[in-house]
Amino acid sequence: MKKQISVILIASLVSLSWGSNVFAQGSAKKDQASPVEKIKAKIAKLGAGKKERAQIKLQTGEKIKGYVSSAGENDFAFTEKSSGLTKTFSYADVAEVKKSGGLSTAAKIGIGLGIGVGVLAIVAVYISHHLFDNFTLSNAR
Repeated sequence: MKKQISVILIASLVSLSWGSNVFAQGSAKKDQASPVEKIKAKIAKLGAGKKERAQIKLQTGEKIKGYVSSAGENDFAFTEKSSGLTKTFSYADVAEVKKSGGLSTAAKIGIGLGIGVGVLAIVAVYISHHLFDNFTLSNAR
């Protein structure tokens, strides 16, 4: 009986560690916003200041790293990291805004999976040592 419960417990932990994908539905209001309004909202969310590092991609394809110095109604000032020069860009001139720094999504997923596998291994070792007194992995008897 103990073996069956242990096997069920291990199987359920393995299936839980794989997880399930949950997709949130965006609101209709956000989906209908124009690209300029989306860029403006991202700039506002990012905030201004040297500590708020960002990367912008212009409609021309040029990528610039730095930070938002100030934001206005129709444009914003962006200070380049490499040169220290501040340029003013219209929201319409920007194709994409990303927050710089931090971990990528793939790195976060990898860390989460590593923690999950580690916890699973600890639980498996605990179960094998406490529930199976004569448990060995070798064929020798």
